[in-house]
Amino acid sequence: MSTHDVGQTSLILALLLATLTSAVPLIFAAMGGILSERAGVVNIALEGLILAGAFVGVAAGRHSALAGLLAALAAGALLGLLHAFLTQKTRMNHVVSGLSITLLAAGGTRYLFQKMLRDGVQIDGLPQPGFLVLALLLPFGVMWLLGSTRFGLRLRAVGESPESARMAGIASWPVRCIAVTLSGVCAALAGAFLSMSVAHRFSPDISAGKGFIALAAVIFGKWHPLGAAVGALFFGFFDAVQSQLQISHVHLVALGIEWTNPFLLETLPYLMTLAALVTVVGRATPPAALGIEVA
Repeated sequence: MSTHDVGQTSLILALLLATLTSAVPLIFAAMGGILSERAGVVNIALEGLILAGAFVGVAAGRHSALAGLLAALAAGALLGLLHAFLTQKTRMNHVVSGLSITLLAAGGTRYLFQKMLRDGVQIDGLPQPGFLVLALLLPFGVMWLLGSTRFGLRLRAVGESPESARMAGIASWPVRCIAVTLSGVCAALAGAFLSMSVAHRFSPDISAGKGFIALAAVIFGKWHPLGAAVGALFFGFFDAVQSQLQISHVHLVALGIEWTNPFLLETLPYLMTLAALVTVVGRATPPAALGIEVA
């Protein structure tokens, strides 16, 4: 094999690994979005849940990575439970509740970062391979949960027709509560991956809109776990492409514009997110009772 072929193979492998690494937090958060929205609860709080998991993982993981991971998951579960309570018990609008939690997490983690971690605390963290394997297996696990378990069937029933579910003896509140709490755990896992496995530290902008991209992956995948995972890989690919172009110092100038400018390249994943959503608008059918309040 020639040196050129070896170089091309190495570049392809690096791109594939970067794609998977970029897609991991999107897959985790997207699975959380699937669980919540298939139960009928709109969850745009994913961004805030990622931030909470990322911060708590580092803050609690300075001495024990396992303790940090468990604390991050617990924080996600609590915020997920809060979202379920606000939407199902106080009848707050789902979007308003999700935005409130995201803003709370953004402001709260930034404040606590200044108070607790402003010296740039770094942790040993957790190895990436475990997260990568879990990200590949989780969509199949969620698909099995939704399609082959009693809880999954109840979750889908509540998300499609809560009134019919009630007549069949299924109470919507407990099912939605568990689903949204699990959603928080999945999104917090995404945050823990970013801070404890990739960066080994926390920064206030560590989520970088990944919660919203994950929600786009849910819509792109038409609320199916495998479809959402494919969407996450799609968005992760373009994130990896822009990273590899920056690393390779490629310069492409056309029409007087430097298209490989780092600031312009960083918009690529978000532009592709918009393009992907445009292609599925009108063809993606959400759960029938998504966002509908139930008794």
